[in-house]
Amino acid sequence: MKWAIRDLLNPVVTRSLLYGANPFDVEYILKQVDAIKAMSGRKIQAVWLGEWEKKIQRYQALAEKAQSAGNRISARAYAKLVAECNYACFMINLEDIERKTQVYEALEKSYAQYLSFCNTKTEYVEIDSACGKIPAYLHFPDDGSQKSYPCVVTYSGIGSCKEELEMLAQPLKERGIAVLCPDMPGAGASVIHRGIRCGGETLDNAIDGIYAYLHGREDIDSDRLGNFGLCMGGGYAFRATVRNPQAKACVSLFPLFINFCKLDSVPIWMKKGKWASTQYCDNFYESMKQIEEGEITSDFLMVDSPDDNWMTPEASNRLYNKATGYKERIRIDEKPSYVSEETIMHAMPVGEQYHWVKHQAADFIAERLKGE
Repeated sequence: MKWAIRDLLNPVVTRSLLYGANPFDVEYILKQVDAIKAMSGRKIQAVWLGEWEKKIQRYQALAEKAQSAGNRISARAYAKLVAECNYACFMINLEDIERKTQVYEALEKSYAQYLSFCNTKTEYVEIDSACGKIPAYLHFPDDGSQKSYPCVVTYSGIGSCKEELEMLAQPLKERGIAVLCPDMPGAGASVIHRGIRCGGETLDNAIDGIYAYLHGREDIDSDRLGNFGLCMGGGYAFRATVRNPQAKACVSLFPLFINFCKLDSVPIWMKKGKWASTQYCDNFYESMKQIEEGEITSDFLMVDSPDDNWMTPEASNRLYNKATGYKERIRIDEKPSYVSEETIMHAMPVGEQYHWVKHQAADFIAERLKGE
């Protein structure tokens, strides 16, 4: 019986597609993986990374050629493709931390290149917090010349990065909202460059630092703030709203409170290995219990699915019931496409529907922050 390698790569493929990787590029590279004669984890990683590197080199050459010719639109499009390819490489859980760092640095560089070709303003900022400086991007919906902007903080979880949060930021920017995309503890540059690991205390420290930063900016309207997160970031968005009840809206896409889950439902790659141990505080599971403390009265939208194999319907209901103000819920009933019994991931049921869910989520936020 042939090893179902595509099933094993479901989590990597799904997140790569969500971020924007070209589906034809993904299919081409999966075929190269299928052609491996003697399957091994190292061989799969080598082929996956090697084939994406070929794509990166091609798109980077096209970006540079377009830039030299003064074709800014093409340069931006090719630079975004480079970033998307680098993100697909970042999704692999490399045990070689030095190699993982190199992969992330390539993503950082390519994403910054892409931003340099965009017509809207984006600032790279470092936010002071009790756990260290939190790297972040502050995206504006235009050239940043307005006096004051409503702003939403986006959150993602373990194994993610602020570059990935482009997918949450874009629909909000299109609605005239500024978006702060931080690398939360255990994610992106915070863990790779700053050594800030994920735990209940460091998450609260980061949230407090983020809100203090936003309240200190004259071009951000502190009376029109919101929180928007996916996966573990959906739990962070909830926690940020508990700690900052003045926020006008909170949206959680397939929210994950890790302490609501049975540990045997959490995949092994999240619990063991060099890369996993780099991301978590020593008392991670115990300390994460504090993020479920409290309730929110701000307007709340939750998007979840009965097919979520980490958060049971009972766990999702438990979270939803912690919102005591106005609230709405979108249930995703479509069965996930990228799924097998062994590899279905928490994000799949809702993530595969993000292409239409994002507009309802962004409209929900815009109505609260802009009165539209």
